[in-house]
Amino acid sequence: MANSTLLWDYAHIALFVVWIAAAFGVMVHVAAAKNSKLPYEARQAAVGKARALDIIPRVCFALILPVGIELTGAINVYPLSPGLKILFWSGAAIWLALIFMIDRREGTPLGSLLGYIEIAFQALAGAGFVVYGLNSLATGAPIDEPWFAVKLAMFGLAFWTVIAINVSFRPFFAPFAEIAEDGSTPEREEAVARAVNHTIAYMIALYLLLAGIALLGLMKPPF
Repeated sequence: MANSTLLWDYAHIALFVVWIAAAFGVMVHVAAAKNSKLPYEARQAAVGKARALDIIPRVCFALILPVGIELTGAINVYPLSPGLKILFWSGAAIWLALIFMIDRREGTPLGSLLGYIEIAFQALAGAGFVVYGLNSLATGAPIDEPWFAVKLAMFGLAFWTVIAINVSFRPFFAPFAEIAEDGSTPEREEAVARAVNHTIAYMIALYLLLAGIALLGLMKPPF
Protein backbone atom coordinates (compact mmCIF):
# COMPACT_ATOMS: atom_id res chain seq x y z
CA MET A 1 0.00 0.00 0.00
CA ALA A 2 1.40 3.39 -1.00
CA ASN A 3 2.51 5.80 1.70
CA SER A 4 -0.16 8.33 0.68
CA THR A 5 -2.85 5.69 1.02
CA LEU A 6 -1.63 4.74 4.51
CA LEU A 7 -1.52 8.40 5.52
CA TRP A 8 -5.01 9.29 4.36
CA ASP A 9 -6.44 6.01 5.64
CA TYR A 10 -4.96 6.65 9.08
CA ALA A 11 -6.20 10.26 9.10
CA HIS A 12 -9.67 9.11 8.03
CA ILE A 13 -9.90 6.49 10.81
CA ALA A 14 -8.42 8.88 13.40
CA LEU A 15 -11.07 11.49 12.61
CA PHE A 16 -13.83 8.92 13.06
CA VAL A 17 -12.35 7.75 16.38
CA VAL A 18 -11.98 11.28 17.76
CA TRP A 19 -15.47 12.17 16.50
CA ILE A 20 -17.08 9.19 18.24
CA ALA A 21 -15.08 9.66 21.46
CA ALA A 22 -15.88 13.37 21.74
CA ALA A 23 -19.53 12.81 20.85
CA PHE A 24 -19.74 10.21 23.62
CA GLY A 25 -18.45 12.82 26.07
CA VAL A 26 -21.11 15.24 24.85
CA MET A 27 -23.77 12.59 25.39
CA VAL A 28 -22.61 11.90 28.95
CA HIS A 29 -22.79 15.58 29.89
CA VAL A 30 -26.15 16.03 28.16
CA ALA A 31 -27.54 13.06 30.08
CA ALA A 32 -26.33 14.61 33.35
CA ALA A 33 -28.21 17.81 32.54
CA LYS A 34 -31.58 16.05 32.80
CA ASN A 35 -30.83 14.56 36.23
CA SER A 36 -33.23 16.45 38.50
CA LYS A 37 -31.49 15.06 41.59
CA LEU A 38 -28.37 17.13 40.86
CA PRO A 39 -28.10 20.77 41.96
CA TYR A 40 -29.05 23.15 39.16
CA GLU A 41 -25.50 24.57 39.11
CA ALA A 42 -24.10 21.10 38.42
CA ARG A 43 -26.60 20.54 35.63
CA GLN A 44 -25.80 23.92 34.13
CA ALA A 45 -22.09 23.12 34.27
CA ALA A 46 -22.77 19.84 32.45
CA VAL A 47 -24.54 21.74 29.67
CA GLY A 48 -21.59 24.12 29.40
CA LYS A 49 -19.12 21.22 29.17
CA ALA A 50 -21.26 19.51 26.53
CA ARG A 51 -21.42 22.63 24.40
CA ALA A 52 -17.67 23.26 24.73
CA LEU A 53 -16.85 19.64 23.85
CA ASP A 54 -19.27 19.61 20.93
CA ILE A 55 -16.92 21.66 18.77
CA ILE A 56 -14.58 18.66 18.45
CA PRO A 57 -16.99 16.34 16.56
CA ARG A 58 -18.10 19.30 14.45
CA VAL A 59 -14.50 19.98 13.40
CA CYS A 60 -13.96 16.27 12.69
CA PHE A 61 -17.11 16.25 10.56
CA ALA A 62 -15.83 19.15 8.45
CA LEU A 63 -12.40 17.56 7.99
CA ILE A 64 -13.81 14.14 7.08
CA LEU A 65 -14.90 15.52 3.70
CA PRO A 66 -11.53 16.55 2.23
CA VAL A 67 -9.66 13.71 3.93
CA GLY A 68 -12.20 11.26 2.51
CA ILE A 69 -11.71 12.76 -0.95
CA GLU A 70 -7.94 12.34 -0.65
CA LEU A 71 -8.41 8.72 0.46
CA THR A 72 -10.80 8.09 -2.42
CA GLY A 73 -8.14 9.24 -4.86
CA ALA A 74 -5.37 7.31 -3.10
CA ILE A 75 -7.19 3.96 -3.35
CA ASN A 76 -8.36 4.68 -6.92
CA VAL A 77 -12.03 4.11 -6.23
CA TYR A 78 -12.97 7.13 -8.30
CA PRO A 79 -10.83 9.39 -10.52
CA LEU A 80 -10.45 12.82 -8.96
CA SER A 81 -9.27 16.01 -10.61
CA PRO A 82 -7.05 18.48 -8.72
CA GLY A 83 -9.87 21.01 -9.05
CA LEU A 84 -12.29 18.75 -7.19
CA LYS A 85 -9.80 18.27 -4.36
CA ILE A 86 -9.29 22.02 -4.10
CA LEU A 87 -13.07 22.47 -4.03
CA PHE A 88 -13.48 20.07 -1.11
CA TRP A 89 -10.58 21.53 0.88
CA SER A 90 -11.89 25.06 0.28
CA GLY A 91 -15.38 23.99 1.33
CA ALA A 92 -13.99 22.41 4.49
CA ALA A 93 -12.07 25.61 5.31
CA ILE A 94 -15.22 27.69 4.91
CA TRP A 95 -17.20 25.21 7.02
CA LEU A 96 -14.56 25.31 9.78
CA ALA A 97 -14.64 29.11 9.76
CA LEU A 98 -18.43 28.95 10.04
CA ILE A 99 -18.20 26.52 12.98
CA PHE A 100 -15.88 28.81 14.94
CA MET A 101 -17.95 31.91 14.09
CA ILE A 102 -21.08 30.19 15.36
CA ASP A 103 -19.26 29.21 18.54
CA ARG A 104 -18.04 32.77 19.15
CA ARG A 105 -21.40 34.37 18.33
CA GLU A 106 -23.52 31.86 20.21
CA GLY A 107 -26.66 33.42 21.66
CA THR A 108 -26.61 36.38 19.26
CA PRO A 109 -28.82 36.99 16.18
CA LEU A 110 -25.76 36.54 13.95
CA GLY A 111 -24.96 33.24 15.64
CA SER A 112 -28.51 32.02 15.05
CA LEU A 113 -28.37 33.06 11.38
CA LEU A 114 -25.05 31.30 10.87
CA GLY A 115 -26.48 28.23 12.59
CA TYR A 116 -29.36 28.11 10.12
CA ILE A 117 -26.89 28.50 7.24
CA GLU A 118 -24.92 25.52 8.55
CA ILE A 119 -28.09 23.43 8.84
CA ALA A 120 -29.09 24.34 5.27
CA PHE A 121 -25.64 23.33 4.03
CA GLN A 122 -25.78 20.04 5.93
CA ALA A 123 -29.24 19.25 4.56
CA LEU A 124 -28.14 19.86 0.95
CA ALA A 125 -24.84 18.03 1.37
CA GLY A 126 -26.62 15.08 2.97
CA ALA A 127 -29.09 14.91 0.11
CA GLY A 128 -26.26 15.04 -2.41
CA PHE A 129 -24.37 12.15 -0.84
CA VAL A 130 -27.50 10.02 -0.42
CA VAL A 131 -28.62 10.53 -4.02
CA TYR A 132 -25.09 10.03 -5.38
CA GLY A 133 -24.59 6.86 -3.37
CA LEU A 134 -27.98 5.30 -4.10
CA ASN A 135 -27.78 6.14 -7.80
CA SER A 136 -24.34 4.55 -8.01
CA LEU A 137 -25.58 1.50 -6.13
CA ALA A 138 -28.54 1.11 -8.52
CA THR A 139 -26.76 1.84 -11.80
CA GLY A 140 -23.09 1.11 -11.12
CA ALA A 141 -22.15 4.66 -12.14
CA PRO A 142 -20.39 6.91 -11.49
CA ILE A 143 -19.16 4.75 -8.56
CA ASP A 144 -18.80 1.12 -9.61
CA GLU A 145 -17.82 -0.22 -6.15
CA PRO A 146 -21.06 -1.12 -4.28
CA TRP A 147 -19.45 -0.88 -0.84
CA PHE A 148 -18.28 2.65 -1.57
CA ALA A 149 -21.70 3.65 -2.91
CA VAL A 150 -23.31 2.40 0.31
CA LYS A 151 -20.69 4.27 2.33
CA LEU A 152 -21.52 7.52 0.53
CA ALA A 153 -25.24 7.07 1.13
CA MET A 154 -24.65 6.36 4.82
CA PHE A 155 -22.44 9.43 5.06
CA GLY A 156 -25.30 11.47 3.64
CA LEU A 157 -27.56 10.07 6.35
CA ALA A 158 -24.98 11.19 8.92
CA PHE A 159 -25.53 14.80 7.81
CA TRP A 160 -29.26 14.49 8.43
CA THR A 161 -28.72 12.75 11.76
CA VAL A 162 -26.49 15.61 12.94
CA ILE A 163 -29.27 18.03 12.00
CA ALA A 164 -31.75 15.91 13.98
CA ILE A 165 -29.45 16.03 17.02
CA ASN A 166 -29.24 19.82 16.90
CA VAL A 167 -32.96 20.33 16.31
CA SER A 168 -34.07 17.85 18.96
CA PHE A 169 -31.95 19.55 21.64
CA ARG A 170 -33.38 23.04 21.06
CA PRO A 171 -36.58 22.48 23.13
CA PHE A 172 -34.30 21.80 26.12
CA PHE A 173 -33.28 25.40 26.73
CA ALA A 174 -36.61 27.09 27.49
CA PRO A 175 -37.78 24.75 30.29
CA PHE A 176 -34.21 24.52 31.62
CA ALA A 177 -34.07 28.32 31.92
CA GLU A 178 -37.48 28.30 33.62
CA ILE A 179 -36.13 25.87 36.22
CA ALA A 180 -33.34 28.35 36.96
CA GLU A 181 -35.75 31.27 37.32
CA ASP A 182 -38.83 29.75 38.95
CA GLY A 183 -37.74 26.35 40.21
CA SER A 184 -38.30 22.76 39.19
CA THR A 185 -41.74 21.40 38.36
CA PRO A 186 -42.72 17.97 36.98
CA GLU A 187 -43.78 19.58 33.72
CA ARG A 188 -40.49 21.40 33.23
CA GLU A 189 -38.44 18.37 34.16
CA GLU A 190 -40.47 16.26 31.76
CA ALA A 191 -39.84 18.74 28.92
CA VAL A 192 -36.11 18.76 29.70
CA ALA A 193 -35.96 14.95 29.87
CA ARG A 194 -37.91 14.57 26.63
CA ALA A 195 -35.53 16.86 24.71
CA VAL A 196 -32.49 15.08 26.15
CA ASN A 197 -33.89 11.62 25.43
CA HIS A 198 -34.64 12.50 21.81
CA THR A 199 -31.17 13.99 21.42
CA ILE A 200 -29.47 10.92 22.86
CA ALA A 201 -31.52 8.64 20.59
CA TYR A 202 -30.24 10.51 17.53
CA MET A 203 -26.71 10.45 18.96
CA ILE A 204 -26.87 6.67 19.21
CA ALA A 205 -28.11 6.53 15.62
CA LEU A 206 -25.12 8.64 14.59
CA TYR A 207 -22.72 6.32 16.43
CA LEU A 208 -24.15 3.34 14.55
CA LEU A 209 -23.84 5.16 11.22
CA LEU A 210 -20.24 6.17 11.89
CA ALA A 211 -19.34 2.67 13.04
CA GLY A 212 -20.93 1.24 9.89
CA ILE A 213 -19.12 3.73 7.65
CA ALA A 214 -15.78 2.95 9.27
CA LEU A 215 -16.41 -0.81 9.01
CA LEU A 216 -17.25 -0.55 5.30
CA GLY A 217 -14.07 1.42 4.70
CA LEU A 218 -11.95 -1.20 6.44
CA MET A 219 -13.59 -4.39 5.09
CA LYS A 220 -14.65 -3.21 1.61
CA PRO A 221 -17.11 -6.14 1.34
CA PRO A 222 -17.92 -7.47 -2.16
CA PHE A 223 -21.69 -6.96 -2.24
